Amino acid sequence: MLNLVHIKNDLRQILRDPVMGILLFAPVLLIGVFKVMVIFLIPFLNSELNFDFTPYYIYLLAGVLIVISGMLGIVTGFMMLDDKDGNIAELMSVTPLGRGGYLANRVSLASFLTFIYSALTIYVLNIVKVKVYSALLLSILCAVYAAIIGLLIFFGADDKVKGLTFAKGLNVLGIFAFSDLFALKWFSAISVIFPTYWITSVLKSQNAYLVLIIGTSVHLIWLLYLIYRFLSKK
Repeated sequence: MLNLVHIKNDLRQILRDPVMGILLFAPVLLIGVFKVMVIFLIPFLNSELNFDFTPYYIYLLAGVLIVISGMLGIVTGFMMLDDKDGNIAELMSVTPLGRGGYLANRVSLASFLTFIYSALTIYVLNIVKVKVYSALLLSILCAVYAAIIGLLIFFGADDKVKGLTFAKGLNVLGIFAFSDLFALKWFSAISVIFPTYWITSVLKSQNAYLVLIIGTSVHLIWLLYLIYRFLSKK
């Protein structure tokens, strides 16, 4: 459960930083922009180019979900980088909250917002028919992916300047969501170990429970490994 005191403190910290403040609310603008595209631009291109974009809606939706998750993941990563300068995690380790409690507080706000934004994206864009349980699972996976990005930034950078550069590099993970479009067997084989691949796969195979299970497992493996690395760090 989200602690209201921690949420208030986190929001105060986020809004003091222009970059984090923008990233926190940018998903709303992104959803609006793509909704306008779906209503006006894509039908116009369909008629002018005589090209059916419908088969690619799944990839469009997956891409938006991944971008939103990445934005909120950066917020988590930047907050943890701020704390790294003050050795906050180390200080928390000697309190009843512990490093685990600190980590849970740090990732909870961004992950919760990612869950909400993801559900809004699916139902506001409304370009792919998504079953209720699939929408719920996708929103959870996106929330997990946001936490993964945040932890990767924390481990990969020493400060927010390097963190922003590192975050840009992490954008490459999004390409695995589109691996099917490249028609390269070796690339598709590599893609299965990355969480972003499974966002698209869940959208494409909502009735394939094995896909849902594997996709969830891949996300959890990444997250649990990063949590273990964080908790075991001296």
